[in-house]
Amino acid sequence: MFYPSEQLENNRKAQRIASETLDELVKIVKPGMSEAEIEKIVCELMIEKGSGPFWYHGVGALVLLGDRSIESLSARNYTAVRDNCLKDTDILTVDCSPTFNGEWGDYARTIFLENGKAVSEDEVSLPEFRKGLDAELELHRSLKEEMNPDMTYEEVYLRLSERIKELGFINLDFHGNLGHSIETDEKKRICLEMGNKKTFREYGKPFTLEPHICIDGTKYGYKRENIYYIENNRFELL
Repeated sequence: MFYPSEQLENNRKAQRIASETLDELVKIVKPGMSEAEIEKIVCELMIEKGSGPFWYHGVGALVLLGDRSIESLSARNYTAVRDNCLKDTDILTVDCSPTFNGEWGDYARTIFLENGKAVSEDEVSLPEFRKGLDAELELHRSLKEEMNPDMTYEEVYLRLSERIKELGFINLDFHGNLGHSIETDEKKRICLEMGNKKTFREYGKPFTLEPHICIDGTKYGYKRENIYYIENNRFELL
């Protein structure tokens, strides 16, 4: 299936809006800020950077702080909590849904606060946080380096699910999947899940990898979402 290059470029621009927004957020987020305050900042920044209407049920960003980071929610059921505020040592997950010229971006990161300051990924030092971040990085590395477009969505799902277990984590997603195709109609998404026998090359569209994971019994959940597309025989980061 041919995916138009112009459409892909619009996806790329939408994705850049989200990534630049979260880069800015790391510089300004601080203890005492609430989910509602952070959500407002993120949405305003994305609009300033050129986002059109947010595609995920009209919600621009799902922001979950602290022990809420283990919650897996549809935007239909999401409300930012005004009295849930960042602590000196804490995490927040932010999942952004911008658009550009009608095409989607879909980008999520876990942001880490240590000793009252948001730190870059290279600076994350608390062992619990480091383990969560490293697991996310490993899952994305595994997709790019060990898998290919002639595999089915189900095959990739099974391989990555096994890797999540090997790393000592569980999948928190409320549907149990690990990502989805990038569409213009949310209802048409297909997922990285059991039973999906389409190959990535056959379907042809960009897709997300967004493992939402935690160590069973702990209070923090970790999430990292990128869009990938097919380039020859590889998955490339958009």
